[in-house]
Amino acid sequence: SLAAFELLVQVVIPYFGGGRSYPYIADRYAAVGGSPSGILRTAVTNPLRIVRAVAEMKKLEYVVAMFGPVLGLSAISGWAALLVLPTLGYTLLSGYAPQFAFSSQYPAPLIPLIVGTSILALARLPKRAQPYVMAGVVMSTLAFSWAYGYMPFSRKFDPGLFETPSRYTAFAPALNQIATDDRVSAENGFPSHLSERRYIYDFNFQGVQDAQWVVLDYKGADYNLETFNEQVAKVEAMGYQEVASGYGLALLRKS
Repeated sequence: SLAAFELLVQVVIPYFGGGRSYPYIADRYAAVGGSPSGILRTAVTNPLRIVRAVAEMKKLEYVVAMFGPVLGLSAISGWAALLVLPTLGYTLLSGYAPQFAFSSQYPAPLIPLIVGTSILALARLPKRAQPYVMAGVVMSTLAFSWAYGYMPFSRKFDPGLFETPSRYTAFAPALNQIATDDRVSAENGFPSHLSERRYIYDFNFQGVQDAQWVVLDYKGADYNLETFNEQVAKVEAMGYQEVASGYGLALLRKS
């Protein structure tokens, strides 16, 4: 399976990416080897390095938040529990915080695995215990949803997250200038709104590449306008012209 993963990361993805390797592996897993084979070598030659990478307070909180709603039932699901380990492993070994943040999309593949193994675990319990365990799961799920979730009854719920900031209102229509076949490099957050384009580059990780269009948002610069303006100037120096703008926003086209 490791060889298959290495093949996927080093050969298959670069092939469909025009010869470019997957940009995140080396950076996000640098502390444990920087590649699938490097992680395996580290696990054999320096296992304490793996332990140190995993045994961080934020990662322990992440594990509790993921498995807590089902009372950790996955642990007693028998051999099925092994299905959880690969996905749990690649999130815990990463040094990139959103990958082990239960509020981001990265742990999403874990959810059906946790739910599925919990169902199998419940089936292994004595019949008389099952209703009580299920009641505990319901109560625990509600408690964790209140503590960590973003439902209307959760302590962290913010209605403002569901409102479009006014600075995007006039800027968004300008993106319609980007044709379906055009290549575009955009700040994280915009690519999902340009998904019908054939080639999309993540500006923060891949830079401009051979994009015909560049979309910049100072949100990607931690809302630092000075850094944002430096990004705009740098892209313009590469032969791009600003054709639309907004507060902390810029759309640039190759001259």
